[in-house]
Amino acid sequence: MTRVIAGSARGRHLVTPEGMGTRPTTDRCKEALFGVIQFEVPGSRFLDLFAGSGQIGIEALSRGAVSLDLVEQDRRAMSCIRQNLQSLNFTSQSRTWLMSVEKAILYFHQEHRQFDMIFMDPPYEHGFEEKIGSLIAESDLLSDQGMLIIESSSQTDVDLPGLVKIREKTYKTTRFSFFSKAGD
Repeated sequence: MTRVIAGSARGRHLVTPEGMGTRPTTDRCKEALFGVIQFEVPGSRFLDLFAGSGQIGIEALSRGAVSLDLVEQDRRAMSCIRQNLQSLNFTSQSRTWLMSVEKAILYFHQEHRQFDMIFMDPPYEHGFEEKIGSLIAESDLLSDQGMLIIESSSQTDVDLPGLVKIREKTYKTTRFSFFSKAGD
């Protein structure tokens, strides 16, 4: 079981899907990630792709994000996300999308939606980092001052056409890559 580490829901436990289908981000990595983005989160529109239990997006809401969209195609994981949002009274600030990340990006693009922070933690070693990251750039989902954060294996180096890598942090077996729009 994982927990919310800061903000309005600090210390509250979250349910996670059983089995190895999802890899919850460790509290240590989550603390390091939010240490980097702590000042950008309050007031942001946050998108959590490959959401798993929803813990990263929920952490963002707890720390002051104004809205949260969570995309997950696994029904068991989505059930956990919805249960977590309900137990924390975060349903009014959030929307869940039970579909593939590719379909969700297409939908958001068609609706002209943009996000201030996009976080994605795809299955490792499948090339989703660059494929989905490029799709996000092409679909113009980042707001002008927005940031895309990709969690990957520490062995994976991510470069995205149309976006600029502004920072990278590696913690043991996990790497966070931070991107902004070109010219920002």
